Amino acid sequence: MNMTNQVDQRSPRTQARIIQILDAATACFVEQGFHGTGMARIAERAGMSAGHIYHYFDSKDAIIAAIVERETSAHETKMREFHLLPCENLKHEMVARAEEGVRTNTDPFRSALSLEIVAEAKRNPDIAERLRRHDVIVRTEFARLLREKLQLDHAEGRVEVLFTLFDGLAIRMLRHPDLDQAGLTRFFRQAILAVLED
Repeated sequence: MNMTNQVDQRSPRTQARIIQILDAATACFVEQGFHGTGMARIAERAGMSAGHIYHYFDSKDAIIAAIVERETSAHETKMREFHLLPCENLKHEMVARAEEGVRTNTDPFRSALSLEIVAEAKRNPDIAERLRRHDVIVRTEFARLLREKLQLDHAEGRVEVLFTLFDGLAIRMLRHPDLDQAGLTRFFRQAILAVLED
């Protein structure tokens, strides 16, 4: 059962419990991987019994699906924020947010979770489908943003370059954990400007 879509319709106590479980499970998965983590470990980390967790989630796979849904929903929310910006501020704001994007995507915890989700997608068709659906949403919306607000052609190609730049940071962080974030941010800003040129 995927609980994240139902959270808003539930009591504050239930919402808090679901978040507690997802936060605990996420920490366990980053440390031990999706398949190296059992329900007992999640329950211990969450400070509740395994039976109590099953009251909210049918299985560990349901918890994994909920975590993936939470992560992708956060990306979609950020995408909607760009649509609210005036056209004249949009390019500046995209460049300004490069630092946040680099910082988030090079955070060791976030990088590990991102790579774990991608690895799970190779094993689990349901997770793979969720990621593909999410990618279609954000890719389509971002391309529409570039076409309608910035009047750019070849929007889809521009989007792929930008997404590739940021998605690749998790792998770079794994291979080069001491990378210079400040220097990287400078060149990311230049790259974003270049991609957004008429």
